[in-house]
Amino acid sequence: MYKIISVALLSGLIMPNVHAAEWSLSGSINPSLKYDDNIFMRDENKLADYQSSMSPTLTGAYKLENTQTSVSAGYVIDRYEASQQLDQENPFVRLDTQYQTERSNWGLGLGYTENSSRSEAEADTGTGNFETNSTVTTKSISPNYSFKVTELDSLSINVNYTDRAYSTTDFSNSKSRSLSTSWQHQFTERLNGGLSLSASNNKSDGLDLQTDDDTYNLSLISKYDLSEVWTIDGSVGVRRLNSRQTDAFGFVDKNTSSGVTLSFNVSYKHEVDTASLGLSRSVSPSSTGDVNEQDKLSLSWSRQLSERFSTSINGSIQSTRSASDNSSDKRDYINISPAVNWKMSPDTIISLSYNYRQQKESEANTNASSNSVMLTLNYNWDGFTASR
Repeated sequence: MYKIISVALLSGLIMPNVHAAEWSLSGSINPSLKYDDNIFMRDENKLADYQSSMSPTLTGAYKLENTQTSVSAGYVIDRYEASQQLDQENPFVRLDTQYQTERSNWGLGLGYTENSSRSEAEADTGTGNFETNSTVTTKSISPNYSFKVTELDSLSINVNYTDRAYSTTDFSNSKSRSLSTSWQHQFTERLNGGLSLSASNNKSDGLDLQTDDDTYNLSLISKYDLSEVWTIDGSVGVRRLNSRQTDAFGFVDKNTSSGVTLSFNVSYKHEVDTASLGLSRSVSPSSTGDVNEQDKLSLSWSRQLSERFSTSINGSIQSTRSASDNSSDKRDYINISPAVNWKMSPDTIISLSYNYRQQKESEANTNASSNSVMLTLNYNWDGFTASR
């Protein structure tokens, strides 16, 4: 993966151009201290602990008139006071490059990350396992292309390949491939819409189960600017899932299912207030190999109280179930997090936040919740810029 990133970076940097090139180097660091009264999200035998985290990051960028390339690299460092077996140091690197012409845009993204499965348990559509401390290594490649057919019509194509490998047998290693294309038309100054078509394949290899799932989706997409401060965008479509599961004895189980996909978002942005409300229904593979359907309601709001102080609140409610059968098993997850932010300087922000989480699993008959408080220092280093 590092060789691929190096080749892609060099190809972007060597591209001939008579215009002046701009180089820049910047960085960020965000140390935090957190207290959580239930770090494993248990409904019994709860364990409280202090956690300190830091993710130092360096970003190098290169710009020409029509080309932009950036590379970000760093580490996520986690330390616990009592549960030292959870301590981790995980590297990450990301490359993004874009090449633009008058009517088209070419892009490529490459990524390599190592992360704790516990930090991804909330977004995981599987069991929401906060107990294990498996390390997941993710490699991704995502080229994209868009073309302006006419003044009012545009086409785009996105390809993605992701390889995920876990350090323990609690989860299933997987490889995902997806291809999506969309057409959009500008009907009026405020309204645009079109069609989106996507196909994806996910193969997982677990200790007791192997899966091979194909998902197809056709959607109508639209965006409408109600006013200068209100915007509505979303999509609605149909999906089909063809699932194949093979157990350790070689028995094959095939399933086919269909359903509705939905994405709806209302956003508001004024002088001091910013808010959004989102509703979605989507399908995605989980860390255990299953393909699950998830309904999610999310809300965010922030207000600039003064030049230096701001406040915000983010919340979400999500419900997850299997997309390939009629199982009654369901996982419900609630997350609410208010915060207060103090801008000490143009480069430094201190945030104090509270986080409430609740997770219910019907099959396991569990109902767990946690409360946590976190203090974070966000520092962004502007670095330096050079031209030639």
